Amino acid sequence: MQDFTQLHTIFDRTRGYINRFMGIIQPIIDAAQDEHTRLYYHHILEEEEQRMGRLQQLVPHLESLSAEKKSDQLSDRELSQLLSDINLERFGLHNFREHLELSLYEFRDDETRMELDGMREKTHADYLQVKDIMSKLSERFSDVHTTDLTDHDEGHDVHQVDHLKASANAPLGVAAVITHPQAPVSGKKGLTVGSLKGLH
Repeated sequence: MQDFTQLHTIFDRTRGYINRFMGIIQPIIDAAQDEHTRLYYHHILEEEEQRMGRLQQLVPHLESLSAEKKSDQLSDRELSQLLSDINLERFGLHNFREHLELSLYEFRDDETRMELDGMREKTHADYLQVKDIMSKLSERFSDVHTTDLTDHDEGHDVHQVDHLKASANAPLGVAAVITHPQAPVSGKKGLTVGSLKGLH
């Protein structure tokens, strides 16, 4: 079924994003100077680790359903459980987008900020696509499963904010003290005191 193929693509991409995101925020936890900051980002990290664990099971299942066209062979109970799992990850996409938005306020280097914002934009698009797919699946299988398709953005103005722009002038966060080692420039002779003297 095409819907399951699309869901597999989305959640497989999300696995990669989560893995990258965890690598980005771990240094914040390590460099935190107070327990509040450490606890705050540790909580976010734990949420994404738990979600990664769920996706490690869901993604191969969706791949199997897509490749072998097994969706018609699912029992009502299996189908209901699958739709519940997908809907949970729909909410997971919403939370992940918020985690990406929050982390924008920590970083000042353009490379990290653009990477986070790129993941945020794609995650938001994926969230909307999963919401549409779930709506179709819920109609198709309404006899075996009733899905709560609450729009988690509705009534919350915070999701209408351009967080990349809003975070540009935020106070420096923990990530401001994290330094990334510069790659050595090969093939170029560095300036020395002796070479500088020779310039006079």
